[in-house]
Amino acid sequence: MPRRALTPLSYLDAPFDELLGQVSHVRILRVLSSSQHALPPSELARATRLDLSGVVRSVGRLTQLGVLRALGAGSRRLVELNPAHAFTPVLLALFEAERQRRQQLLAALRKAAGSVTPAPRAVWIEGPHATGNDTADDLLKVGVLTTVRERHAVIEQLQTRLSDIEQRFDVTVDLLVRTRADLETMTSTQQDVVRSGIVMYGTAPLPPTSQSTTGPAGALAITHADVDALSEEKAARVAKAIANDPRLIERAQRWIEQRRPHASDAELHELREWERILSRPPHRIAAFLRDPGERATRLRQTSPFVGFTEAKRGRRGRQ
Repeated sequence: MPRRALTPLSYLDAPFDELLGQVSHVRILRVLSSSQHALPPSELARATRLDLSGVVRSVGRLTQLGVLRALGAGSRRLVELNPAHAFTPVLLALFEAERQRRQQLLAALRKAAGSVTPAPRAVWIEGPHATGNDTADDLLKVGVLTTVRERHAVIEQLQTRLSDIEQRFDVTVDLLVRTRADLETMTSTQQDVVRSGIVMYGTAPLPPTSQSTTGPAGALAITHADVDALSEEKAARVAKAIANDPRLIERAQRWIEQRRPHASDAELHELREWERILSRPPHRIAAFLRDPGERATRLRQTSPFVGFTEAKRGRRGRQ
């Protein structure tokens, strides 16, 4: 079925529909808002990671609308934000707020890492946010290097501090706490992910060249592959069910309350992690359940939702 076209609104009432309604427009305006001088379309294409022909079209439209102005002509043509346009101050403030959010988030992470006692050996961001390939649904993966003895103390303190950061910046943090042995037994691919991370505190967790062997890690991956796949499948069903019935979250919270008096110290630690996760908005909980990362994979083995999923399947089977 073809999509229905959006009903256009008055440009006088909704000018940003036109100015910011295309990714190419937003990227071009973002680059020019931080540039100290006018840029040619070729430089804009490089900076925005867009096709040159698309940049030329978008620049032409934004120039027609008056928010950009052209300097020169032909191959020497440059463009810049039009300082006389009514929305230029608004756009400058908008993109500055965007840049400030990132800087403040990184500063908050560094402060949180530096306030932990005993101090971790290293704290870094890894995964999509480190490489610039993240989406709105990706978890912010924060790696931590510590010792076996200090692991629980570091986790407890960081989780409290990161909870505040999650609320302030509307992100969901996936805390990946590892020891030196954990890093050394990773596969080469996993180690490359760590090496590509952004160090927030301490020194780089791994040296530039690999010094690890992949045998133990590969053996563990094969041994647990089926278990992980099954738990991931169940978690995906739960994530879908939460969208239809958010009360599942309350039931999971009650299950944790009932389980806590009978849990071992290790299981209590897992239950506290789940409590923090279940305090997030439903869409964030669903994103965590679907996440393929280490922390989500580990916690799926003790998911308070698993019993509900199996019970629902059983009822359907008896009908």
